[in-house]
Amino acid sequence: MGQGITLFRQLQAEWPRAVFDQAVRACRGNYKVQKASCWSHCLCLMLGLLLHCQSLRDLQNTLACRRHYLRQCGLGSADKSTVSRANAHRPSAVMEAVFEALWRRVQAVAPSHRFRFRQRLVSMDATVMTGSARLFPWARCAPTESGIKLHILLDHHGGVPRLAEIKTLRQSELKLAQQRSFPRDQVLCFDRGYFHSGWFQQLTDQGVRFVTRLPPRILYRVIRQRPAHEGRGVVADQIIGFTGLTPRARCSARLRLVTYTDAASGRTLQFLTNQMTWSAWTICQIYKDRWQIELFFKWLKQHLKVTTFYSRDENGVRWQLLMALCLYLLLATLKYRYHLGQSLWQLHRLLERHLFDPVTLQDLLFGQYQFQT
Repeated sequence: MGQGITLFRQLQAEWPRAVFDQAVRACRGNYKVQKASCWSHCLCLMLGLLLHCQSLRDLQNTLACRRHYLRQCGLGSADKSTVSRANAHRPSAVMEAVFEALWRRVQAVAPSHRFRFRQRLVSMDATVMTGSARLFPWARCAPTESGIKLHILLDHHGGVPRLAEIKTLRQSELKLAQQRSFPRDQVLCFDRGYFHSGWFQQLTDQGVRFVTRLPPRILYRVIRQRPAHEGRGVVADQIIGFTGLTPRARCSARLRLVTYTDAASGRTLQFLTNQMTWSAWTICQIYKDRWQIELFFKWLKQHLKVTTFYSRDENGVRWQLLMALCLYLLLATLKYRYHLGQSLWQLHRLLERHLFDPVTLQDLLFGQYQFQT
């Protein structure tokens, strides 16, 4: 078997190795390393996620029969103890540089969002992964419980993550969002958990457009009524100003409130924005498109199994989560580059089943390869 052209070797070629090596040198990741280098550790975690390994022992047993071949590919050791030490001591900042490089690569081939405006549309949210406080003491949020929160900025150009931050559950999503800087004319969509009138004023002053939901019991006054297209479910389009003492002091800008009623369920939703020129229906559809980030979190947890960690150490958890995000970007790059009709889950399963077969990537993706028994 021509092991030099296996699918796994071709996936390694898709990795930004020059960026990886540069980050390793900058972080001194291989300083005094004898067994598992950063590259070996990266390949080990990549195989663990692609093959759905549930633990380091499962990973060791899965790769035991291919130890000689994997050593030729650059994987030094997949032993449980070796990978565990690498999780604790190899700097996870290396994967942050790889994540940025893969994002630039996928943006070169990704399609634009489905709206007519040219501004970049991003959604912001976070997902929580809980565990035992005894296993993850550094992420303790209760006497017996720990929590890890993955903060994501999802770019709707291709539906891929643009920014990823891994924090503990004790750190506020809103405070973290207020510390970020966003490009001018970017359209930012988020749920009402990020509601803060002072931050709305800051975004408006910076020229950033936002769309969110209005929480209940927020006091405001209607300054002007705008025409509403009731045929599409928009029942009101208003220019408002906050009247509560604290919100009014924090936000002096006039905002736009769009009220939408779903004909099927009868549910009424109110969307708040500082974008005054687009139609009310577009504002509703922008918030509806925010659901992509919820689907992204669901995909990440179901298909890359990031709720089961290989390490109890904070550095090891960061390695695994960043590797999962990089694999998502890699799959998205293949999908958009070759204009594939398969979903990312179908592409993931296809690569998993033929990972060690001597088949070219193009033949596999376009159905020109038949498995030889």
